[in-house]
Amino acid sequence: MVQEQSDQLSAAYLIIHQGEAKRRVDIWNEATTIGRSRDCDIFLEDIAVHRKQASIMKTPTGYVLRDDHGSGDSFVNGRATQEIMLHDGDKLLFGNTRLTFCAHEGTRPFQLASSRGRETHLKKTLDPNTSTIAKLELGNLRGSIRTFDLLSEMTIGRSRDCSIFLEDLAVSRLHATIRQLPAGGYELEDHQSATGTYVNGHPVTRCQLREGDVVQIGGSRLTFRVLHPS
Repeated sequence: MVQEQSDQLSAAYLIIHQGEAKRRVDIWNEATTIGRSRDCDIFLEDIAVHRKQASIMKTPTGYVLRDDHGSGDSFVNGRATQEIMLHDGDKLLFGNTRLTFCAHEGTRPFQLASSRGRETHLKKTLDPNTSTIAKLELGNLRGSIRTFDLLSEMTIGRSRDCSIFLEDLAVSRLHATIRQLPAGGYELEDHQSATGTYVNGHPVTRCQLREGDVVQIGGSRLTFRVLHPS
């Protein structure tokens, strides 16, 4: 079965929309089957979906969706398809189930995040009585780490107006905010993002961060670090 969470990032994943809820399923296999049968890699509990509806196949040039039932009711961006190359952000419809296809490192170059936190907050200062200094560490495929010092409030997203800019189509324009709490520490808040915000592999809406927590936003994994000055 397809793994929904892992310590490693897959090259692509699906967001399954279930009412107001969203569920992420990573794509790991060379051929990933989708349908109402529990033998499928991705099981859709939808009576309008065929037992074996479709497959997503990994090819040297990207990911291809193939309609396995042949009834012409596998839709990509509103159009019925028998076989089509998938692109980041494509909208899939099987029966009454909506899905979004997302891809990151495996299908396009990995982009480093950039920080506008210092420029945006030059006139803001932290409470001098606060005993906690924190930062986020972003690793990339080349093994290097980039560090972002956390100020009193910083936004994260695909908009260049965000304090931490992530050039990734799987990231919402304003994806999340991390802010300092009055009593010390930092809180992370998701802004109803399309693909969700994860902490240590679990989807979160709002949570207080602790030393070593791993925040995943799109294809980026950021580690929360706390320093206590002597």
